[in-house]
Amino acid sequence: MKEGKVNQQYLADQLGLSVTTVSRCFTNHPKIKPGTRAKVLQLATELGYSYNAFRNQKNPLKVDNRTVAVLVGVSPDNADAAGVAGKIFAGISQKAAALDFRVKIYYVNPSEFVPNMNSRRIIPNSTDNNLAGIILVFPFREETVKALSSRFHVTSVLDEYEELFIDSINPDDGRGIACMVRKLKDLGHRKFGFFSWSYPDVDTPWVERRMGSYFEHLYRYGLEFDQDRIIRIDSAEAQSTTNAADLVIEHVEKGMTALVCAADHQAYELIVALKEKGVRVPEDLSITGYDGIPVPIGMSPLTTYNSHFHEIGVSGMISIQRRIDHPLANRRHVLVDGDMIEGTTTASPKNL
Repeated sequence: MKEGKVNQQYLADQLGLSVTTVSRCFTNHPKIKPGTRAKVLQLATELGYSYNAFRNQKNPLKVDNRTVAVLVGVSPDNADAAGVAGKIFAGISQKAAALDFRVKIYYVNPSEFVPNMNSRRIIPNSTDNNLAGIILVFPFREETVKALSSRFHVTSVLDEYEELFIDSINPDDGRGIACMVRKLKDLGHRKFGFFSWSYPDVDTPWVERRMGSYFEHLYRYGLEFDQDRIIRIDSAEAQSTTNAADLVIEHVEKGMTALVCAADHQAYELIVALKEKGVRVPEDLSITGYDGIPVPIGMSPLTTYNSHFHEIGVSGMISIQRRIDHPLANRRHVLVDGDMIEGTTTASPKNL
């Protein structure tokens, strides 16, 4: 459908909503649920539909100065990551509505996105370069973030950049991993491992933060630490969870009974590979995750730490507004608390 033919009726038809509901999403109506508003705004961005909420005001420049772009560094085809991004965007759009900002969402490949700051299209598929700010979701290359922050107010969600003057909003990784270690300790586990993998072309400081908390709490609880049980594979090996499973099995055979995974999606993929090799979870190995993503069809729910992604999105929008109002304010790193989810992937070790 051509951009010029996209209207609110078309958006309503695509989403199975009434035109009234769609219209209220653009006018920040208080009765619209955040999830519904996020879906409408996301589809509107994808189709190039723009609604001028300030069209009756005398100062048209105010419209551009109330627009925030949300750049999501992942493909929308990645169901797990897109689901997380959707929750974050729902929080952003809810708070944006309360603050009278407009938001647009764009999915970009972080390994390929190198913005040309002199171009009419700094953001792919958009010529809207007069923005109030940009919220980045998921890790981007540091040179990309540096370029964007040279022109726009930028806040990073789910990643931080130590050398750049931008705010960041993250889950409280330290507390989350502490909950996982304490849970396993209380079940009687004494020989732990930590599992993660790297990602191509982008840094993942959240993995290091979670690994650091793992070290800290083994020490705090007087638990055995074995450097060899830090199982971190590179992005090429991560394409084959069979290889990862073989590494884990080696340590299970040496007495490891519990494994703390850096993220839920890694844990679920590993569990599938272990099952194919005859390792039972939790009978042979207890496994914990992190993030609280939806449980894949046919799998048992992880014991994990639920990140409140909606609240993280709300905090991201608050951060951008603070930076717009106070450009020289000190940089902030905001940690958003979560809660533990009791799954079925943990149990007492069988030799207890």
